[in-house]
Amino acid sequence: MSETYEAQCQFLCIYIKEIHPNDEMPNSVNLADGIDVKQPATDDERAEIAGTCMLRYNYRFPMLLDNMTNQVEEDYLALPERLYLIDANGKIALCGGPGPHCFDVDELEKMIQKEIAKA
Repeated sequence: MSETYEAQCQFLCIYIKEIHPNDEMPNSVNLADGIDVKQPATDDERAEIAGTCMLRYNYRFPMLLDNMTNQVEEDYLALPERLYLIDANGKIALCGGPGPHCFDVDELEKMIQKEIAKA
């Protein structure tokens, strides 16, 4: 989707705190997939995990980091993860359900098309 609409909108990922770090709430699925990280305590540790994530999952757009007080996660209720669409005026046009199980990619694409049509 990011490749399809990259000329009309900007895609970003914001890396928030770990939901299943091995030192707080380990997850057997993550461990089976080789994902075994501790909750980062510094910006550098968070950046290192985010970089590994970008490479592992081949992100084609920028990834930003939430700060260590988890400001973005708190402001946007982003835990565990969510899809958001911010319109040209900086307003939230779509706040998706908690992911990954409630991601509605079709809904996101429809809203992107709607916002592009307004431009």
